[in-house]
Amino acid sequence: MNPRLRHWLIGASGATLALVLAAQIADQNYALSTLVTLGLLWLLAEWWGGPRPEAWLLAAVMFGYLVGNRGFAQLSLAPRLPLLPAEAALLLGVPAILFRAGIKQASFVRRDALNLAVLVWIVVGAARLPVDWRRDGFLALRDFATIYYASFFFLGQALGSHAASLGLLRRALTAAALLLPPLAIAFQRAPDFFISLTSFRGIPLIFHKSDLIATTLAVGFFWLWTRWEETRRKVWLIAAGLSLAAIAPMPSPRAAMVATACVTVLWVVARRRRILALQLSVVLIAVAALPVMMLFKEDVRDTPIYSAYEHAVSIFDFQSQGVYHNRDSGDPGDNNRFRLVWWQAVARETWETNPIFGLGFGYDLSARFLADYDWLTVEDFSARSPHSIIFTMLGRMGLIGLAAFAAIAAAMGAVTWRLLRRVRTGDQALGSFGWWSVSWVLFVSGCFGVVLEGPMGAVVFWTALGLANATSAAVLAQPEPVEEPAEKSLSPDAAPLPTAIPSA
Repeated sequence: MNPRLRHWLIGASGATLALVLAAQIADQNYALSTLVTLGLLWLLAEWWGGPRPEAWLLAAVMFGYLVGNRGFAQLSLAPRLPLLPAEAALLLGVPAILFRAGIKQASFVRRDALNLAVLVWIVVGAARLPVDWRRDGFLALRDFATIYYASFFFLGQALGSHAASLGLLRRALTAAALLLPPLAIAFQRAPDFFISLTSFRGIPLIFHKSDLIATTLAVGFFWLWTRWEETRRKVWLIAAGLSLAAIAPMPSPRAAMVATACVTVLWVVARRRRILALQLSVVLIAVAALPVMMLFKEDVRDTPIYSAYEHAVSIFDFQSQGVYHNRDSGDPGDNNRFRLVWWQAVARETWETNPIFGLGFGYDLSARFLADYDWLTVEDFSARSPHSIIFTMLGRMGLIGLAAFAAIAAAMGAVTWRLLRRVRTGDQALGSFGWWSVSWVLFVSGCFGVVLEGPMGAVVFWTALGLANATSAAVLAQPEPVEEPAEKSLSPDAAPLPTAIPSA
């Protein structure tokens, strides 16, 4: 082709595209302009090297869900095309890893128990989706999102094997963990300000769901603690303490409290007991701050510290017999009853109707619960999850789906235990153990709340799990070091930890 003609055709095509984009933007339709921008940035990232383009996309999505929470989850660039952030990331990221796997003639699925369990879980869920689609239509696809979010596991696992991409995702999680504590507390104090400041097409980019944000703060705590263990820099110790302290004033922190306790046990078993000293320091500082809080409160029971205490005590109030005084605590004992009644209703209905294959995606799991809980007069009840991934799986996919999910948990536990033994004898496995800590916080919280059914928690969980599995493989492939008796006395665990948050 004549060079002048080629240049003319390229220029004309570019001018036509520019006019189309200008018209779309003027009409407040940003889908095409976003796709063109992403395409150009994708080509630039491929040419520049460093982190892969899909890593940049995943880092942005993960940061957005951690910081923006429910607000970011509702972001859609095209009003007539509900392409939400998680779905957009999968639409671009999954073909990218499939393309790279095809070029390298390698499978993106590893031959280990965790990969097999996740794959089986997805296949079992996908097998019943056509039946549920014919019955419930879009509602079935909406509930099936709990299953297809697991695709982020394979995306994270593929990027975890690429050093530059892994570094980018680590920095994204670190940035979110540092920003979240002050942002979460500020949002609780002035939600209207953030909603008006960050609104895009009437949707606030920052809108925190209280129970999810408490879990995210727990994620940040363990990740920042991991950075302290890796570097021994005081800044990470201070940041971890702030993230832990920020959980207390959240309105619904109980699932995060349970998850924090469980993952703390993992660190203690790994002989990293200094984490207990930090947690005790935060508690002591909070108690010491009570006299200052009393300057603004007439009763100690109105303080955030007492609210955190009541939430912690209410975890064991299974009969809903406790009396709670703090206004921010609400009635957590009755909230226990709320969950137990719903779980029992889902279990009974599944057992009576279809215990093997479940009630399906799109089925209303709340109908019997509303009758049992005497809420039939409530007209605006829109929750679709029984506040537990375990009972969601039982209700949606029956015993087969629950067994597949249990297999994922068992595979997670097996790899975590093997890695935990490496953490006892050295620091090489700390980075991977940090990703496992993030995964377990979200997993445990998901057993007691709506965490893994929505993208705010599920995207971060499956991505972190994929990164944990990928980084663990490299560590576990090395010979296991033998800890000599003389080395135990020189263990880094012997180093003292400040009993209060030190100054920077």
